[in-house]
Amino acid sequence: MKKSNLLPRFGLHSVLILLVLWSVLPFLWTIQTSIKFTRDVAAKTPVLWGYETTGNAYRNFWLDEKKLEHSLWFVLGFIVLIAAIAAFFGLMSRRNADGRPWLLAWMGLVGVHLLVIAEDIQIWPTFWYLAVMALVAYLAYSRDWPAKNWFIGGAMFTLWFGLWRFPRAWATEDTYDFLINSIVVTVLTMLISLSIGLLAGYGLARYSGISGAVILIVALAFRALPRTAFVLPYFFGANRIDEWLRDKGISDWDFPLINFPFIDELQILDARLGIVLALVAVNQPFTIWMFRSFFMDVPKELEEAAMMDGATRLEAFRKVIIPVMWPAIIATGLFTLLLAYNEYLFVRVLAPTEWTLPVAIVSLTGGESSRTITEAAAASVSITLPIVIVIILFQKHLVKGLGAGAVKG
Repeated sequence: MKKSNLLPRFGLHSVLILLVLWSVLPFLWTIQTSIKFTRDVAAKTPVLWGYETTGNAYRNFWLDEKKLEHSLWFVLGFIVLIAAIAAFFGLMSRRNADGRPWLLAWMGLVGVHLLVIAEDIQIWPTFWYLAVMALVAYLAYSRDWPAKNWFIGGAMFTLWFGLWRFPRAWATEDTYDFLINSIVVTVLTMLISLSIGLLAGYGLARYSGISGAVILIVALAFRALPRTAFVLPYFFGANRIDEWLRDKGISDWDFPLINFPFIDELQILDARLGIVLALVAVNQPFTIWMFRSFFMDVPKELEEAAMMDGATRLEAFRKVIIPVMWPAIIATGLFTLLLAYNEYLFVRVLAPTEWTLPVAIVSLTGGESSRTITEAAAASVSITLPIVIVIILFQKHLVKGLGAGAVKG
């Protein structure tokens, strides 16, 4: 390497290192604050090293101290165990082994565990669990699904079991319910947005008429409006719908799914349903524009060849185009996930009590005492780590998706 190139390279790498440190420093500071005692947080001179560590902030935010009978290490061990089992299924999904016996055996062990520990077996949760078990067993031996799908199902089932079992193993605060709200709102918003965005983006990419251009312009204008312009219309609209449901007596119907875990009452305001509908509406222009740009780079000859072989347009879209679009779907899904997971304004207005974690952190730990500062730091670290893990796991697909949308031809 020429000496004349060393100085520019050194300067470039120095700037990049400084930018990385500047970006990571707030998160490292938050982690440090979350494991300090209040005396170190309240010190006039910042205590950067040589301090005693504690997990009291995490314990106070997530767990009920009066009912907690075990050490915090037992809680951490449970989380690590669930993560290890899910990671095992995730790693095995990359191999050619058959995942059906693993998933069925794991679901059987979980079922026995639930029956042994259950003091009061509720009818509907038990019915739905047995129904899911029967459906999985039927699919396992009647459909020739790829082995990868079964291992992915095992990982998802493990995560579901961990979320369901955690508040029953240890007494949790209301903040755990807010975590469940965040997960449900994020997953539903992402699935609905991607489903609508895929179909709309595909149609607008393949249709070049004036109406398609009008739809794109309207979507862009809707996206350009400030978020605060939509809050009150959604609030009053949800309120009117709930009044109509109450007047008709529909909200009082005894639906079986209302008592199912993670399902709200039949209402729009102060429910997960209203938050999901609002976030889908706000996020839809983004997904439509993203998918349209990706579909513009997919040659039309792919689905035309499939249709010449006898496939319908929907079959060609599902079996030919979707596999090609997976990096773009993952990239758009991650951006949608971040938008829904970190949303504050819509949740605060549309859900006075059914909060998500961002609202809970601001509302429950918004004080200025040292204890609330450490709890806020612990909560911020707790909700950030899952997103960091998801980004790391899908980093390769994210880079591919962004690169596919940036390269033409």
